[in-house]
Amino acid sequence: MATQTAPEQPAATPSAAPPTHRQTLVQHFLRQLSERPAAPSLYFRAGDRYTPITWADFGRASRRWSAYLLTEGVAAHDHVAIWSANRPEWHIADIGILSIRARPVPVYLTFSAEQGGYVLGHSESKIAVVENGALRDRILEVRERLPALRRLVVLDGQDQESADGFVVPWQTALQRGETAMAERGSEIDRRSESVAPDDVATLIYTSGTTGPPKAVLLTHGNVTAALYALEEFVATTPEDRIVSHLPLAHIAERFSSEFRSYAYGHPVWFVDGIANLGARLREVRPTLFFSVPRVWEKMAAQLQKGIDELPGPRRRLARWAVRAGRKAAESADAGARPSGLVALSQRIADRLVLRRLRALLGFEETRILVTGAAPIAPEVIRLLRGIGLELLEEYGQSENTGITSMNRPGRGKAGTVGQPFRGIDVRIADDGEILVRGGAVFTGYYKDPAATAEALVDGWLHTGDVGEVDADGYLRITDRKKDLIITAGGKNISPSNIEKSLQQQRLIGNAVVIGDRRPFMSALLTLDPEEAAAYSRNRGVALDLEALARDPTVLGEIKAHVDDVNSALSQVEQVKKWTLLAQDFSVGDELTPTLKVKRKVVSEKYATDIDALYAPAP
Repeated sequence: MATQTAPEQPAATPSAAPPTHRQTLVQHFLRQLSERPAAPSLYFRAGDRYTPITWADFGRASRRWSAYLLTEGVAAHDHVAIWSANRPEWHIADIGILSIRARPVPVYLTFSAEQGGYVLGHSESKIAVVENGALRDRILEVRERLPALRRLVVLDGQDQESADGFVVPWQTALQRGETAMAERGSEIDRRSESVAPDDVATLIYTSGTTGPPKAVLLTHGNVTAALYALEEFVATTPEDRIVSHLPLAHIAERFSSEFRSYAYGHPVWFVDGIANLGARLREVRPTLFFSVPRVWEKMAAQLQKGIDELPGPRRRLARWAVRAGRKAAESADAGARPSGLVALSQRIADRLVLRRLRALLGFEETRILVTGAAPIAPEVIRLLRGIGLELLEEYGQSENTGITSMNRPGRGKAGTVGQPFRGIDVRIADDGEILVRGGAVFTGYYKDPAATAEALVDGWLHTGDVGEVDADGYLRITDRKKDLIITAGGKNISPSNIEKSLQQQRLIGNAVVIGDRRPFMSALLTLDPEEAAAYSRNRGVALDLEALARDPTVLGEIKAHVDDVNSALSQVEQVKKWTLLAQDFSVGDELTPTLKVKRKVVSEKYATDIDALYAPAP
């Protein structure tokens, strides 16, 4: 087995009040209340503008919520669920739960009644906070299966308490907490002071790509170890601007926006819907930004499309500028100083075009851009590098607080997920599986000792990912262990790289490669709804996805792209047959909340389409 530890790095610029391994999130939060009471902590959308909430107001609201939970009999280490979109109340509810030494249980917004009921039932949550009446009704639908659930608190759309007292408006809960403060305040303080690094800071339910979700137990110590690992080179200050847009039920968003705000005091801006992300990025101009590959791919596609649709002279100028920027970036990546002509061309391109493109994306003041949670197409990274944006690949999973390795600014290596963070050990098992050890690694799965024993062996987390470490210590992910396709001929094939290449065609929304125990490789492709709409507008016809999925011109364009992808693959890897589905995959059905494909769901739902690809010719 090969072992790689994080190499020595130059010290990063000191960040405000750097965290230590033995501090808790509650201690970090209380420090912000003490040191920065009048500073903004949270920004929410009110009409056509953002409105701030100070740390002092944040603290008062969370304390009222803590007092309410005590009146409901929530004991130390009890579970309280949060089922909502990203908004200030999410953070208020979360830190209020942690402050009484209880455990938050985030629920993905897209979960059905059955899925949400599973999480609440499995965790035995005593209280659930939900965003609106629709989510309230999902819980009421399965209420009889949730004997531990005492109260349901609704943020919006519940004007008064239900007749049986089970459903309570958020404001009513806070008012009751305010009333109880005189009696419960000392208990809140006692519990806050008793929170220990080894206490569970959150349950994180995995996305369930291959089966029922498992509940990852992460401690305060896990989180602060991850904070310590990242601050090595991502210097964060209270002046940073962070945008919250990914699901807070996922460790990536929870860590990058919420937990880090408690440690460093920076404010968080909540995006009012993913459809508004582009506009909000231009408005907020974040200084640090993390997102998942599909978001970056959409940005890159829109950027490329915007360039392609410019009038002739401006289009040629923009394309030249991107080429000039890319050439300079390639020289830097190769460790060479760009030649005089290359450097001059890049400066001219930046002054005329590139800085405007960065501003168009909202990234003109961004220091660090990061992608993670899934593989990303190399062309996306190259396009952004061409306009002066270094997108860094990061690797981690819920089981190690999202922190394993990352490409460092100015030292990225294409096709890798960088070097291990400090405090993290990585080794490659004999079968190619990536094993991880360090302070950020979880303590186990809730109520699942068998799964815990399988994932944690002698302190090493078995990630389920397959990879390799190169001579410079950079980690390369080749595939998911369980996603490897073994054809009928016994060939092992990695589907993810093929799928990434297929998805580079604008009309293709998602691609799933099929071939396990089959005689050849095939693929299910979906129409991208936004590109399909634009395609129809350009042709002057009404949008009809079913008709487009059968349109000879559309099929011809996609066939040409598949043929081009196949030309770079070995014979056994090539996609011999494919079918185009009119409807794209959706979150909560075929996709996880972080836009990963649920292969098991796809194989079952589209079994007829898949079988048709392998049916004998008539």
